[in-house]
Amino acid sequence: MNTSTYDYIIVGAGSAGCVLANRLSADPTKRVLLLEAGPSDDLLWIKIPAGMTRLFSNKKVNWRYQGAKEPGFNNRTLYCPRGKTLGGSSSINGLVYMRGNSHDYDAWRDEGNEGWGWSDVLPYFKKSERQLRGGR
Repeated sequence: MNTSTYDYIIVGAGSAGCVLANRLSADPTKRVLLLEAGPSDDLLWIKIPAGMTRLFSNKKVNWRYQGAKEPGFNNRTLYCPRGKTLGGSSSINGLVYMRGNSHDYDAWRDEGNEGWGWSDVLPYFKKSERQLRGGR
């Protein structure tokens, strides 16, 4: 593969990588390469919430990371499932989605992070959502 023919190379097709690739490729003059280590997200268990239990240890779509030994947990390690498929961890989380607490965003803004207040980020959440049940 000759990567010099691309304007942008994005490694990881998780939520952020997919959105970034979509936005960058909207410019027809730019060539974008999106790389993902895992397979497509067409696995049946990704499409249904109950499938999360099947994906929890599936090495085909889950990196199955283990944390370092934690002194506060008697030196046990913590399991950290992370998606290895199109959509990344969002594809293996049982279809759970949440925006976060509006007060957290406002606190980030108030700490000097301009553009991170709730009223600033809410339009971007709405733009990325496909809510079919009413209010947004």
